[in-house]
Amino acid sequence: MPGIGKIIFRIMIAIIVILLLLIALIIGIGVAGNKLTIAVTGVYTVGRISDDAILGCTFIPDTTQANNIQWEKVGTSGVVYKYENGKSLLNGQNADFKGRTSLFISEIKSGNASLKLTQIELSDAGTYKCIITNSKGTGEDTLTFKVGGYTDVVVTSPSNDTLRCTSSDWYPKPNVTWESNSEDNITNTIKTTYPPALFNLTDVTSELHGAQLDVEYTCKIHTVLAQAVGVSMLTDFGLQTTARLEVFNSVDPLSVPRLWICALLLSLLLGFVHH
Repeated sequence: MPGIGKIIFRIMIAIIVILLLLIALIIGIGVAGNKLTIAVTGVYTVGRISDDAILGCTFIPDTTQANNIQWEKVGTSGVVYKYENGKSLLNGQNADFKGRTSLFISEIKSGNASLKLTQIELSDAGTYKCIITNSKGTGEDTLTFKVGGYTDVVVTSPSNDTLRCTSSDWYPKPNVTWESNSEDNITNTIKTTYPPALFNLTDVTSELHGAQLDVEYTCKIHTVLAQAVGVSMLTDFGLQTTARLEVFNSVDPLSVPRLWICALLLSLLLGFVHH
């Protein structure tokens, strides 16, 4: 009958084998699923109508030879941008993007393939592909680009017991909610209107009546892309307010390179063996 030491040793070997198989499986899924030979990471982005935006894309560069970059938008013909052998090749560029795209040329050698898009339009929203080719191979990733309208909120007090939140140029049409740090029910004291604005946008005006002194009221104008928050309080010394605008930009968790997961598993494995 094998001793305790041999049993423990066999268990450790089994764990190591399982971890190695798991690492191989993850690498296999990454290669088979995305057909990547170099790691490329696209970043989920939110852009505001008429502003400029940066569609993030990074990759592992070849520092000795050319890194060719091609941006495409899923569902459209032509390219969004093409960079090959150190030059921009825009003959096949989709007409919707002419004069509105550029790369950060000096940063390509560091692995930055991000695309700058100017004068954003609603039609720019969609799924984009960042495709990289160099001597190491070819890799690509997709990213989602959301476009909307949103601005800061301004809180005023048109009368002694009224608070008014105003904000302009929202898309899609936002929801408005009010909160207070008192126990009073304020639901029936609120009136919100949405005056139309240019380019399918909408303005927002929301009033709360019956506001009390020294009670904190919060007005939130929000969509799935952004929210404007105004906090106010009526005092004996006048109206006190603060405001902030939050845009829900975030890295798409599905586009984190699987290589990082493998590296983490490998480091755990080595640490286990060492101990």
